[in-house]
Amino acid sequence: MTTFRFGVVTGAHGDAHAWSETARRVEGDGYSALLVPDTLFTPSPFLVLAVAAAASRTLRLGTWVLAAPLRTPAATIRETRTLVELSGGRFELGIGAGRPQGERDAEALGVPWGSGRERVDQVEAVISAVRGQLGDEAPITLAAGGARMLRLAGTHARTVALPLPPHADLAAVADVADRVRASTPPDRPPLELSLQLCGIGDDVPEWLRRSAGLTPESLRESGAVGYLTGDVRRDAETLTALRVATGVSFFTVPDELSRQVAPLVGELAGR
Repeated sequence: MTTFRFGVVTGAHGDAHAWSETARRVEGDGYSALLVPDTLFTPSPFLVLAVAAAASRTLRLGTWVLAAPLRTPAATIRETRTLVELSGGRFELGIGAGRPQGERDAEALGVPWGSGRERVDQVEAVISAVRGQLGDEAPITLAAGGARMLRLAGTHARTVALPLPPHADLAAVADVADRVRASTPPDRPPLELSLQLCGIGDDVPEWLRRSAGLTPESLRESGAVGYLTGDVRRDAETLTALRVATGVSFFTVPDELSRQVAPLVGELAGR
């Protein structure tokens, strides 16, 4: 059974000092990874992760996730190779075919967005470039839900970010996890499955409240598995049971919740 990991996701703006402080805080709180999204509303992930690499010693650093259509495979491999070197091998390349409304980013950057099939082609081209030039030096995470992306994940990825809404219940998580396993060749080790934590106690990130209308009450009513009570013992039991039932072991935490979740990280990380 894969061990628990926890990563903090942040796209906050700030200077190099602020990013260094964030990396040291996240590492000091026991998280294993600092993860940065790839949108035009957030800082360039490669640049801020380079700062985080210099400020930390053991923290894994990842894109969460890179939108493949926004860069050529050659550009992505150049940035990936650089971050692998700067971090001493701590970089994890998270990549996907693009988030909803991602075509607006492509338009602003003056690059083609393409059809769904073309975007998956781009993901495959990036994976081929990474594997061809770096081998296994940069573990790959895929945000995958469709059949072809799941096949790519089963063959090439170490981690799959499950494409589920914050209010997903146990049945929804189990269904996607089963599809991931069905797409993984029998000679490969089990993939690490990742799920986002979306709230703890009465705290739900403001951006989730605005974009999805989520509240603690609505999350409790939906049976959201990514919602924590704030009781460390109870939440540890819940996530352990979830791992047994679905295989999910890597939990990503919005930075707004990271300090509240830190005691649970101390209880479970590495177990």
